[in-house]
Amino acid sequence: MADTPQRVPRDVRMQGFAERASLNEAIAWVDRYSRIQDAESVALGGAVGRILAEPLLSPADVPPADTASHDGYALRSCETVGAGSYNPLPFCLQDYQPPLSPFSAALVTNGTTLPMGADAVAPFDLAQAGPEGANLIGSVARGEGVSVKGQEVQMGTTLIETSRQLRASDIGLISSFGIKRVSVIRRPLVRLLLVGRKSSKVGKLADANGPMLRALVVRDGGTVEICRYGIKERGAIEEWIARPGADLVLVCGRTGVGPDDEAPLALAAGGTLSLHGIAVRPGGTTGMGCVGEIPVILLPGSPLDCLHAYDLFAGRLIRNLSGRAPSLPYRVRQGKLKRKIVSSVGTVELCRVLLIAGDVIPLGNDDSGGLASVVRADGFIMIPATLEGYAPGATMDVYTYDEPHGVEGN
Repeated sequence: MADTPQRVPRDVRMQGFAERASLNEAIAWVDRYSRIQDAESVALGGAVGRILAEPLLSPADVPPADTASHDGYALRSCETVGAGSYNPLPFCLQDYQPPLSPFSAALVTNGTTLPMGADAVAPFDLAQAGPEGANLIGSVARGEGVSVKGQEVQMGTTLIETSRQLRASDIGLISSFGIKRVSVIRRPLVRLLLVGRKSSKVGKLADANGPMLRALVVRDGGTVEICRYGIKERGAIEEWIARPGADLVLVCGRTGVGPDDEAPLALAAGGTLSLHGIAVRPGGTTGMGCVGEIPVILLPGSPLDCLHAYDLFAGRLIRNLSGRAPSLPYRVRQGKLKRKIVSSVGTVELCRVLLIAGDVIPLGNDDSGGLASVVRADGFIMIPATLEGYAPGATMDVYTYDEPHGVEGN
């Protein structure tokens, strides 16, 4: 796949970004490298959350014949006309053997195929059972208590489309046809490279990005091929990026403008650096490129920037590769903005918010607060690059953290 970037990224160390790619340019690059993976066969018991490689067609009618939809007596509806509490009609009970004799009834349970000749099922509360038969005290219409052949699903119709994850109910339906294995899209193998952390004078915290990225990759349908920590030198980063075996490489850290921000240069030396610097906040130092046919995304080392850059770009790429919908995996709820939000024209800004009784309360759209601000938030809003913000009372779309959209299993 030939890569033809519109601009040539430059060395931004100790200089800063002279220009940044737009959010749309970055998403277009991601989608250009989103080639769905090959199919693989998996046991049905492990298919929850996976994506079918092709639509699943029904191999049979459901139900396969006219069946009882509840427990009762199978009989001919025309023979129940006139039955009532003052005019009970007697029906002989016969074994479940077709065909059904005149003015006879067969005891059936929910899901039982109707005997030949029966076209309705009378519930037990319409019959007074006796030793040799039942007296019907109410009439039933043709088709009452009956699930007709193919009523739920007709043979050859599409049961489950592609692009959505298999649910537990899907597994049950597929299993009812005797199917033991299904063909699903292979999970993309993702290599995580966490380069050496920058020194801090305010104390050292344990790594947040590695565990967070692992969980996000699994959420979006990928498999972590390897997670490598502590790579610092440009040559080592370049070597690990270029190693074969992965479908996608994520490099976290050293993407900014400091003298030791080597990740973009390592990618440029070992492959192609297509974009570096995106007009989005947080996450503006994200970079993208490839080594041969393998896409590489450079994620900022700040956990807050890393999270948002992953969701917008790396997560989208993994969702595409695994056959899932590319959109953000959060449910969208609407609310009214409680107070004014100010943002910078030319940059898409993500603002963490609370959503309380329909009110959207901003927590911040800058780079401060870290992951603690995400933990406190109910979700976030995206402020377009064309706006300077929003006035109070504006209706907002909120991407809610606690309401994942389309996520069921791994």
